[in-house]
Amino acid sequence: MNVSIVLFSPSGHTRKAALMFQEEFEKQKAAVNLLDMTKNEALFNTEELKNHLEEKLGDWDLLLVGGPLYAGHIESYVVKIIQALPGPQAGRKNLALPFVTYGGVHTSVALQEMGRFLKKKGYKNIMGIKLAAKHTLTQTLSRIIYPERPGPEEEAVIREGVHRCLALLLENPSKIKDRSRALKCPSLKKRIFFKKFTQEKLHRDFKKVSIIEDKCIQCRKCIKACPLNIFGLKDGRVAMIKSQSTCILCAECFHNCPAGAIDHPYIEMAKKRLKDGHAPLEMPPSAIIPAAP
Repeated sequence: MNVSIVLFSPSGHTRKAALMFQEEFEKQKAAVNLLDMTKNEALFNTEELKNHLEEKLGDWDLLLVGGPLYAGHIESYVVKIIQALPGPQAGRKNLALPFVTYGGVHTSVALQEMGRFLKKKGYKNIMGIKLAAKHTLTQTLSRIIYPERPGPEEEAVIREGVHRCLALLLENPSKIKDRSRALKCPSLKKRIFFKKFTQEKLHRDFKKVSIIEDKCIQCRKCIKACPLNIFGLKDGRVAMIKSQSTCILCAECFHNCPAGAIDHPYIEMAKKRLKDGHAPLEMPPSAIIPAAP
């Protein structure tokens, strides 16, 4: 059995979850091809992205797509990846499993969006999985939400998900039901809100991240940390080499800068929205959707 996993992981949590999936599938004798699109320049060119995915993903009996939740939505570059995926064809079955990592407060419409875009590409969503992860934006707040996750709790959910997938695939793949409707977890009110307020609308006023030049020590840690390669070298010095509008406000540059040389306007807003790290959390934190096979 062949499994392909494609992911985008700005803070590393989705990648950690993907490696858990890989380990569990391989324990069950499945061959796994894992493709991490983080920091890949193909994300900025639709045709390059299509060609890259076509070349690197190979064949599969099951396709997993993973990414983080940002502002109530699946991160926009995950959507780009799904839209650029090759459709089901010979050697590439139409069965998909979307999984989302999130900071514990709410999964909102993320899985629903992933399921909808995968279905538009011709895929059948056999289930969805939500996985709690460290809420990176709480790193400098009075309480860090889920600092050690994904961890053993997520491994257990992933193990169950893998076993359920294999049971379905071994039984009769052609009779597997599409479970896209089950991914519509949020209330109608929330779905309407997030349909109106996209990730871009919620974030655009804060896309003003910049380098504080007189504090920068030229350590280049922001270059390594940024998942979209916004930082680089210009005339031998660290600089922003892509537009501020490219930023997804992951705050990896901010948290990895040892000199406090990154001005990140969204940090204060995150502190308010997350109640300084004490926002109520979604229960259960990690789960398979739908809960029953």
